[in-house]
Amino acid sequence: MGWFSKDENKTIPPCPIEDILGEAKFYLDGRGANLYVYDKCIVIDRTQGGLFNLGNRTYKVIPIKYIIAMQIKSTGATTGFLEFSTYGHENTNMKGFDRVEDEDNINFASEESANVARQILEFILKKIME
Repeated sequence: MGWFSKDENKTIPPCPIEDILGEAKFYLDGRGANLYVYDKCIVIDRTQGGLFNLGNRTYKVIPIKYIIAMQIKSTGATTGFLEFSTYGHENTNMKGFDRVEDEDNINFASEESANVARQILEFILKKIME
């Protein structure tokens, strides 16, 4: 498969720490990042995130117990996103397109991804409220 090929089989790339965490409960294929959701944490992986991230081994693990808010924007004229707020997360000054580069956001373009984001929000919200 070439750099610009689209994977029609929609194979899920392995999480960078799958050997530690096992199989993810949810997976969201975002624009420039992938999201893996586990029982106790989420992993935001920018490793597979397109041409400009080639060779970049960047991923972030956020324990679910430290997620204090979540926001979803559905797709439309612009891409949608799923944003996680944690203690110390600087989101007070973010406006519009600032969210594209935020490390705690997963951006997506399809309605299918928006539906998965909603399922993820529901799963994590139940965990937070326990």
